[in-house]
Amino acid sequence: MDNIGVASGKPTFIDEVSQCNDKSALHGQSVCVTGRLTLHEFSACLAKLTDPQSKSEICIDTSLIEPFQARFGSQFQMIGELEPGSQHDIVLKARVVRCVDGLDMSLYRKAIECQRMYLQKRNS
Repeated sequence: MDNIGVASGKPTFIDEVSQCNDKSALHGQSVCVTGRLTLHEFSACLAKLTDPQSKSEICIDTSLIEPFQARFGSQFQMIGELEPGSQHDIVLKARVVRCVDGLDMSLYRKAIECQRMYLQKRNS
C-alpha cells in the first residue's frame, strides 16, 4: 500500500518563516502556524497572523477555508502549504483552521522545542 495522503503540517513558528533567508527553500512545505488574527479580507481571501511574542507576521491565503469564524485578536492555528507570494514573500495556503483562544503561547513554544529535541535525539 502506498503512503499517499496529505502532509500533517510540521509545527512551525511564524518567525521561523518570516526570518528565513532562503524563502525559496520553504516553498511546498506543509506547516502548522499559530498566531493572532490581525487582518481578514473575506473578499480577497486574505488574512494575516501575528506571533504575539516576536511580532512576526505571515500572510494567509484563505481561499480553501472561507468562510471561517474570523475574530480579530483571537488566536488561530492554521495548517497548509507555503507558496511564493508577491515581492519575494511567502504565503501560507491554509487548508485547516481552528481557533485556539486560551492557548498559552510560551508553554506551546516550549513544548514544540522539547518535541524537536526529542525527535532529533531519537533520529540520531
